Amino acid sequence: MFKILIENTYFQSLIIGLIAALVYFHLTRKRSKLNEPPIVNYRFPIIGHTLRFINDCEKLIVESREKHGEIYSLYVFGELITIVGKDSIGDLYRRENDFDFYSGPEARLVGKYIFADAFNDSNKSLKFMKDFFNVNLNNIMDQIEQNVIKGINIYIGECIEPKVFNDSHEALRNIFAFVAMNLFVGMWSYEEIFELFKNLVSSFVKAFYAPKILSFVHPWLHDQIATFSLRYISNYKQIIIKHIKLIIKKRFREKKKLGDAWIAPIDVLQFFLNDPEIAPDLDPNNVNCNMIADVIGIFILAAMSSTSYRASYALYELAKRKEDWHELYQEAQEINKQCNGNFKTCNDINKMVKLDRFIKEAFRLNADILGLPRQCVTESHYTFTNGYQIPSGRMVSVDVLELYLNEKLQGPKPKEFNPSRHNSSATKLNRNFLLFGHGKHICPGRNYAVTLTKLTLHHIMLKYNLRTKFENGVPRNHLGFFIGPAKPCESSIIFENSD
Repeated sequence: MFKILIENTYFQSLIIGLIAALVYFHLTRKRSKLNEPPIVNYRFPIIGHTLRFINDCEKLIVESREKHGEIYSLYVFGELITIVGKDSIGDLYRRENDFDFYSGPEARLVGKYIFADAFNDSNKSLKFMKDFFNVNLNNIMDQIEQNVIKGINIYIGECIEPKVFNDSHEALRNIFAFVAMNLFVGMWSYEEIFELFKNLVSSFVKAFYAPKILSFVHPWLHDQIATFSLRYISNYKQIIIKHIKLIIKKRFREKKKLGDAWIAPIDVLQFFLNDPEIAPDLDPNNVNCNMIADVIGIFILAAMSSTSYRASYALYELAKRKEDWHELYQEAQEINKQCNGNFKTCNDINKMVKLDRFIKEAFRLNADILGLPRQCVTESHYTFTNGYQIPSGRMVSVDVLELYLNEKLQGPKPKEFNPSRHNSSATKLNRNFLLFGHGKHICPGRNYAVTLTKLTLHHIMLKYNLRTKFENGVPRNHLGFFIGPAKPCESSIIFENSD
């Protein structure tokens, strides 16, 4: 097929035309008269830093920082992006009206092409989820824990004989998806929705990490190709809507029948139905099911991708670091005894102080290289506190690597794994830990994500003995500047029942 295309005259003309357009746009690009940050030198015009950004991003960022300091620009995929370090983070997060998170390419893929109904009013969607977890996390703690235990039994199971998991991330992904789907849509046709979302996650990851070759011409072209398959996986929404409509009809029918005696379930769906803008009356046909389905989809997608990615690194560190195991296991036993084997509230979860610090350290050392980009949306340009200026439209990312490996912010020997360096929870917002963002766009599900990770590792410790298959494995896997799932085989973990 590829050979046929290459030999096709029209295809050759298209390629030549795209290259010519690219050269033209590059040569006629307006040169800024602003006091811009230095541009890191590159060897190849047009391509710029793109290849290194994809294949060796960490080294590129470290070398650029050492040469140019904490703020500089790279030429990637046909456009300049500006990287800022720890001293300029405040500019991005304090001046949020000047930098738009939703205009970034990654947020654009999610918002415009996949979950459009939720992103049409993103502030309202985020507020819904933030309010739900703030109000109800205590009330659903037992539900989350029981589903974690069920998920572990299904996807890890009994390990009377040592059982090797060559891809430990897959097991965690399945457990997290099991918990999320039960929390959001119940057990209704679980297998159907689960398989659907596995395919959606696979397509989403491919689109998210797709090489942005066509961005050399225009970002719009990349979006069209990268999201082609995603825009036609609309059946995920239809299946969710089909099931939640059945639940909604049943609840409205019971509410009309029982009146004040009806006891509303505590779940995400009911939280939506309690809002008069989402469900203005007791008519299922007037419920905004598209928005509900999109918000549910976002959280299931997060559970099966970024949340489980990071948790898989924490699990690997747990299996690898025998020097920490005894202390963590002892804490788990003590808390389990205090709670009679059942967590009822967030206060019970907060007792896992040592495990929380361990997870936070695992997250810190297995993080993205850069923070998600924000677009400068000022009328003409923005001036940083250090005097550098960037034009409106410029993408800006935070150098997370510098932040997490800085001795002043992280304490002595920041490249070494040391949970005791932390004195606050992984959900705590501060300058030296930006995993869940900062400011008004902070992740609304961060408490849920950390709680789920803690509960899962807690019950795994109580049930199994763990060890890594390879003594010196380094499963860390960066896809461009993103942290991806731990490398299969290199992240192999051996599970064995502890009884």
